[in-house]
Amino acid sequence: MLRTIITLLLACVIASCAFAQSDTIKEIVIRGNKQIAREAILTAMQSKEGGPYSSATLARDEEAIRELGFFQDVKILSREVEKGSYELVVEVQENPVVKEIRIVGSTVFRQEDLMPLVTQPVGQVFNLRTVLPTTEAIAKKYESKGYFARVDVVPLPESPNTLNLVVVERAVNEIVLQGLVRTRPSVVRRMMKTKPGRAFNENLWAIDRRRLESTGWFENIEAKTRMTDEIGKFDVLLDMKEARTAQIGVGVSLDPRSRLAGNVRYFDTNFNGTGQQTGVTLSQDTSGGGLSVSLDYVNPFMDSRDSNLAIRAYSRVNSYFTGIGIGGQDSPNDQRFDERRTGGSVALSRPLGRDFLASIGANYEVIKTINLRTTGDANFIQQDGDVGTLSFGLGRDRRDVPLDPAEGDYARVLFEPGVANITKIGGDVGDVTDVLGRHNFARTTLEYKAWFSRRPPKDKPVDTPRQVLAYRVRYGWISGTIPFFEQFFIGGSDSLRGYSDQRFWGKQQFLTSLEYRFPIQKTFNLIPFVDYGGAWGGYPTVNNFEQSMDPKLHLGYGIGVGFKTPLGQIRIDFGFNQQGGSRTHFSIGGSF
Repeated sequence: MLRTIITLLLACVIASCAFAQSDTIKEIVIRGNKQIAREAILTAMQSKEGGPYSSATLARDEEAIRELGFFQDVKILSREVEKGSYELVVEVQENPVVKEIRIVGSTVFRQEDLMPLVTQPVGQVFNLRTVLPTTEAIAKKYESKGYFARVDVVPLPESPNTLNLVVVERAVNEIVLQGLVRTRPSVVRRMMKTKPGRAFNENLWAIDRRRLESTGWFENIEAKTRMTDEIGKFDVLLDMKEARTAQIGVGVSLDPRSRLAGNVRYFDTNFNGTGQQTGVTLSQDTSGGGLSVSLDYVNPFMDSRDSNLAIRAYSRVNSYFTGIGIGGQDSPNDQRFDERRTGGSVALSRPLGRDFLASIGANYEVIKTINLRTTGDANFIQQDGDVGTLSFGLGRDRRDVPLDPAEGDYARVLFEPGVANITKIGGDVGDVTDVLGRHNFARTTLEYKAWFSRRPPKDKPVDTPRQVLAYRVRYGWISGTIPFFEQFFIGGSDSLRGYSDQRFWGKQQFLTSLEYRFPIQKTFNLIPFVDYGGAWGGYPTVNNFEQSMDPKLHLGYGIGVGFKTPLGQIRIDFGFNQQGGSRTHFSIGGSF
């Protein structure tokens, strides 16, 4: 027991001696602070007045004060004022008070767009910890729009009270085109919205790739990047293998009205490497209507503003009520009647800003009914004469690729004033005599289309086939006295599938369609669809094709297949109607 007491007493004596010999902090002096309170600095320190003195702790205190973010420099000095007693002197150099905030280097956003992201208050000491969330927020704003950028805080020696945020955008230095033999490099560059010297946009680049691939000018496009010595800039290298764009075809086929026809066709989608399109088509069907001829020319780069010029001259046989395809008819009779249309058209369109497109055009045709059948059960329609129309259009185009969109939308209003001079009438509309002579009319059409899809992962090629949901809605109305052949027609492969071509007509129309394009492979799609619409308020019943003066809409639905070929997409749609009938439609090009 006595031994235990003695041991405890010795331990107390030793501890007391050790404490008495430890170094302590007598005083902490703060120098250099003007805006930042002394208490804020002391709170960050582990060293306290009256507490133990440790040089290791002082190093940690310096770092903790720097972490406050208010100071350019921090030093802690110590001196022994008496045996075992120290004075600490904390010298700080405050950051300047922010009186102005400036954001420079951004070409994508205006300064006023980025200022709401700044968290550093004006009138307070600059704090690096407060500014870091700002730089991260600006970088994320760029990323949300498909761009890449970093933000640096660059002091201005001549204006220390200015918070200067410098945005360093990832930009294209040069686009190098390799492998072009026939296609002019200037044509490729004009098609691309990604330009040297501009901020690089990942979404825009994907659209450029799809736009180039959809032209059919190239068998393969391989893209690589090359870094440069300039910070944030890189080169784009495109290795392009050209495809054959000029083709001549001679053969026998079903013509667009489901009759056997011989045809000769020449077309070039990249004439002389300029991106211009030329075509000549000769067709002769077996009905005895005569030779059809069509000459086509399109220049999508007519001037420096990307104006598009399209010219067509033709003399062709048009057939009505036969349908583009085969299947059940609405009447068992041969209800076709033919007319020859000879004329031409010219159209000019020009972009207005980024998304809008204005167009103007003119069309003139001479119409003459041919192969008149004045006997039998099938009646005919005759309204011979000539018609001329102007067209004025305004559209908003936000499609990723106009030829084969996978996302975006397209809206358009089209106004078409016209003059018709009908000199001869007959057949089922022979009693509609008020159309004789010269009369004015005007067509107005409103249309909206949209495409929805999920973009492929970044590690997948941009041309990876996508599942696409496509939608359209159209409404139109006509004022004035109009010939039969200038009405709205609904029915067939381009409108209401499951019904004969031109099954419904009138001075008003409505149509809406929905289809789901499911890729089986890169060049083959399976496409279920549904159409709903009709036309009304026009000429009366012809050849058992009952019409309505009031709105009466009809349902068509089915499934189609699409094949991508050098001629464009070929569609075969198997459609059904609400009366239990069915029809198979053939078409070149997408439904919409």
